[in-house]
Amino acid sequence: MGIFTGIFKRIFPPAAISFLLASCMTMNDYNYARIDSGLSEGKYDEVINELDAKKTEIYSSHDEVLVLLDAGILCHYAGEYEKSNGFLSQAEQLIEKYRATSITQSISGFLTNDTAKDYSGEDYEDIYSNIFMALNYIALGEYDEAMVEVRRFDNKIRTLKADYEKIVSNSDAEKKSNNGVSIEKVNVQFADSALARYLSLLLYRNDGDYGNASVDLKFAREDFQTQKDLYDFAFPSSVDREVSVSRNDCHLNILALYGKSPVKKEKTTRVYSAAGSVWYKLALPEMNRRKSEITGIKAQAVCLSNGKKYATKLDKIESVENIAVDTFQRNYSVILAHSLMRTITRAVSNTVMHEGSRVARKRGNDGAALLFTLFDLAGKAYTEAVERADVRCSRYFPASAAVSGITVEDEGEYEVTVSYMHSSSVLYQFKKNVTVKKGTLSLVESACLR
Repeated sequence: MGIFTGIFKRIFPPAAISFLLASCMTMNDYNYARIDSGLSEGKYDEVINELDAKKTEIYSSHDEVLVLLDAGILCHYAGEYEKSNGFLSQAEQLIEKYRATSITQSISGFLTNDTAKDYSGEDYEDIYSNIFMALNYIALGEYDEAMVEVRRFDNKIRTLKADYEKIVSNSDAEKKSNNGVSIEKVNVQFADSALARYLSLLLYRNDGDYGNASVDLKFAREDFQTQKDLYDFAFPSSVDREVSVSRNDCHLNILALYGKSPVKKEKTTRVYSAAGSVWYKLALPEMNRRKSEITGIKAQAVCLSNGKKYATKLDKIESVENIAVDTFQRNYSVILAHSLMRTITRAVSNTVMHEGSRVARKRGNDGAALLFTLFDLAGKAYTEAVERADVRCSRYFPASAAVSGITVEDEGEYEVTVSYMHSSSVLYQFKKNVTVKKGTLSLVESACLR
């Protein structure tokens, strides 16, 4: 922080400085190496314990939603499905509460930085929490509840768009009182999810409702045609065959969640005049993708009673990272307006102090000139210290989802192995025994966050 922090320390007590700087810490300040290592090895219980032990270092008092989201997603990976739903349901309720507050909130609020408000989640975090709850219910055999979550996912996509339009409308009405700053409306492409349609298809088929299952297949295909920037890969051929699986077939479905969702990083811009009369710092979040090592996914099912083997390759059906980056633009436009308002307010204050010092010095009042100068420098140091981008986000959503299906000859217990590949090398293997029965949904889900 350089010269400004030095001046700041001369003006304010050390205890106040410590409190101020501590309050400006962000998630990017924590070293996640140990957590990321645990994730890559599938040691989800260890990651949960690490987060619990380091909770005060990673999360602030305004991060309750994030705590619940992270716990819910990690418990899902660990197979603690009821716990996961409990955490995710609580997160969903708080998100709804905080989002309702933000709709009526002035963009001139929170004149320190955006981390001073309660985190209400990114759009993709909110909607994909319902997908995880649906998967929890499927794992628990509660298929009606799973369908409810899929439908709520679909409804949220439309509701979030309507809520955003209200925020933009409110900001337009306040534009004059906010020094001309308003929220620029942006349009995101994401309007439907092929993964949600896939899960809905499986649930309808499990109920014997092949008509609605076929409708979901149609919509999933349309998602690839109408949202090409988000679905920039081929439609998985195995999905077409799912509506042909009859009630007399023994069928396995396999879902793989892999890679790591994007994280936010801070990008800072500083502007000042040569005379020093104008100074501002603009710190904004950027959504950064995290490259995956995984280049392919294979699966094998072995019948434990007769040794028959079945193999398949999984194909991508959803890019969560593409959707995360796309939907982030809505929140970014709000964040930009907040940051600009703070910047303008502080720049005006600093300019007044600088001008006051100049006028006092011209009139020979050195004491007043010094006071104005100190306040001017303190204001600039304060801006440097507290203006931080809000980089809060969950680090534990997957980057992508891939699917496939295997029709086997016999009912019974099968050992299913899902292999996550880098070229021809196996990075990680997941094994699970599953019972396959005719006309019954058997979904094997695994995850590899690498």
